Amino acid sequence: AQWAEWIETPGTPCSDTCGYCGVRLAAERSCPVLGKCSGVSQRYEECGPKMCSFPRNTCCAGYVKGLPDGVNFECIALATIVAKTKLA
Repeated sequence: AQWAEWIETPGTPCSDTCGYCGVRLAAERSCPVLGKCSGVSQRYEECGPKMCSFPRNTCCAGYVKGLPDGVNFECIALATIVAKTKLA
């Protein structure tokens, strides 16, 4: 059986508030014949870009403090920084 199209779920809450330490449900899809589609029915994404306050680490693993908009500090993906460095 074939999966239905992914349906975005923009209003789902984040499991944490800071440091990109949380996850949220990003999209879901359904299988017309229960148990007959291969793969996952839910897609998750990391969330919570604000920096965490002491005593927590500022950002979770894979993220560092940065200025993505040039004004406000947030946690940004370390992979993004590495990719930009390689392009320069």
